[in-house]
Amino acid sequence: MARSLALLITAIAALVAARPAFIVAIALAMILVQAFDTVVGVTIRDRMKTYGPAGLAVAHAAALVWMLVG
Repeated sequence: MARSLALLITAIAALVAARPAFIVAIALAMILVQAFDTVVGVTIRDRMKTYGPAGLAVAHAAALVWMLVG
């Protein structure tokens, strides 16, 4: 929970600062955290803890690509 709250506060700060490099760094951090959570879900064989974080990682990656291309 603390990790998620810290990422949320940092993501909001990145949006307020409106600096592309900062936003990219936070997006990458979120992708990595969700990817690691996916690995944990696979390891403990829990579908909800696998598919949820995997979906969020894909969504964050898609948003990052959209931001960088668009």
